[in-house]
Amino acid sequence: MTLKQLKAFLALARTLNYANASLELHLSQSALSLSIKSLEEELGGKLFNRNTRRVELSQEGKSLIPYAKKLLANWDEMENDVKQRFKLNRGTLSIASMPFVTHAILPEVIHEFLSLHPNLNFSIHDIPNETIIEKVQDGIFELGICFEPDLTEGLEFKALFEEDFLALLPKNHPLAACSSITWQQLFSNPFITLQRPSIVRHLIEQNCLRNHMTLDLKIECHQISSLSSFVALGIGVSAIPRHFAKHIDLQQNILLELPAETIHKTVGIIYKKNFEISHISEQFIESLTKHKF
Repeated sequence: MTLKQLKAFLALARTLNYANASLELHLSQSALSLSIKSLEEELGGKLFNRNTRRVELSQEGKSLIPYAKKLLANWDEMENDVKQRFKLNRGTLSIASMPFVTHAILPEVIHEFLSLHPNLNFSIHDIPNETIIEKVQDGIFELGICFEPDLTEGLEFKALFEEDFLALLPKNHPLAACSSITWQQLFSNPFITLQRPSIVRHLIEQNCLRNHMTLDLKIECHQISSLSSFVALGIGVSAIPRHFAKHIDLQQNILLELPAETIHKTVGIIYKKNFEISHISEQFIESLTKHKF
């Protein structure tokens, strides 16, 4: 059953006249007759009773009308929806993102994107770095923003920016007057960091091991914004991704440089290789790559 057949059926059912239905559809009467005949053959019986004087709907033809109308309405709705999506006038983009990127990066990027495409919607999923990679590979999310994977088999990775870490100390800390400190100096203090699983936590712990030190973990929490509040009260120190720096209250805390080469990771956007991504995703990737981080 084709769209052309359904349109021919409904036009003839409405007019009960081949000439009028042909004019309405801009078809020849022979083409209209052929569409009706092929539809009847597919369905297995007559939809119209015809004689030399008139055309009448059969009982089966009458029963088909509501279904045909519903199918055409759904088709029109689908066609309009897809056209609107190609025009970026409709649609929701689901993105998996590391929490610190969601907080520090995405609001500005999405604000820029929505200023150009105000009718689109976003669904942001804050999940750990490794989970992002896994869920993009499994096709659960079309796009993910994460640190560059060690293995990118089956994935495309587009670099967005380089990330290193800053030391976060309370303003009254003895080292607060320094312009920079070493990781060893930082790790010699009670430490506040994120709960597992967290790529930020993992990178800090790996660096602690490299420096042959033991992390004196005082508090672990879910959000960087939360740990900065604990640091401000002098409970401990921490290290945060540089791009989160503008969200730290510098009335209570101080940020110091750390050796950048120790923890230096590329953040980017991933999606499945050889997978045709949606038009919305294409446009968002383009916006991300043009953004000045």
